[in-house]
Amino acid sequence: MMEDLPELLTALASEQTRARTAKNLRCIRGIRGVPQGEIARIAAELWRSDPPQLPRDGPELAAAFGAAWEDGLIAIALLATALADDPPLALQIGLDWAERTDDLLTADALGWLILAPCALLSSCEDEILARLEPCRPEARRAAIAMGLGLLPLPVEGPAAAGLRAKHGIRHVQIVDHARSDRLAPLCSHLARDPAPAIQKGLRRVLRAWGAHDPGALVRWAAEVKGGLPRMLSDEVRRTSRRHAGSP
Repeated sequence: MMEDLPELLTALASEQTRARTAKNLRCIRGIRGVPQGEIARIAAELWRSDPPQLPRDGPELAAAFGAAWEDGLIAIALLATALADDPPLALQIGLDWAERTDDLLTADALGWLILAPCALLSSCEDEILARLEPCRPEARRAAIAMGLGLLPLPVEGPAAAGLRAKHGIRHVQIVDHARSDRLAPLCSHLARDPAPAIQKGLRRVLRAWGAHDPGALVRWAAEVKGGLPRMLSDEVRRTSRRHAGSP
């Protein structure tokens, strides 16, 4: 399925794009220098030419993830399309990748496209948190990015291209309403994590949660033991003011 991927990406790479991407992220797997639009296009084309299946294509996807940053996003895009074939296997693959992740874009894609659907299918949040909590902040970011998949948000980034191709629609979201019952314990677990990557990721989740279920967010915040860090409490206050002013 993916034997031609390195050659395809190499042909599309440029030093200018690599340098521009490297200014915004570091990735120990390396950056080829392929525009994100091309990453998305290739992911969609690979799905159309040979939709991946689990467990058949698990080893090939794992090998692609380790090749370079761009290859990793394509691997995530394709794993997301096959996740329902074998959710427990998809979860283990996603956790293995998250443990190795050292950039936030990859972490967000993993949390949103892989870990959130696995959690919804298998109620495995505790397993995810137990695996990722001892890891570096970028890996823990994948755990909080699950919250984005528990909200009715169109999935962003090139890794969404596989699901867009599979479903034939431009905007894909994982759920059709806020899963506040799942968001509350997840956010409580990570609310006092001091890492900036986690605080910023959680602020994004809280902002979206407040847009879709403000009452649940305000109730959750009032029950957090020890209170919230300033960045997060400010976000909740903004939501509370908007909610209070709603008709």
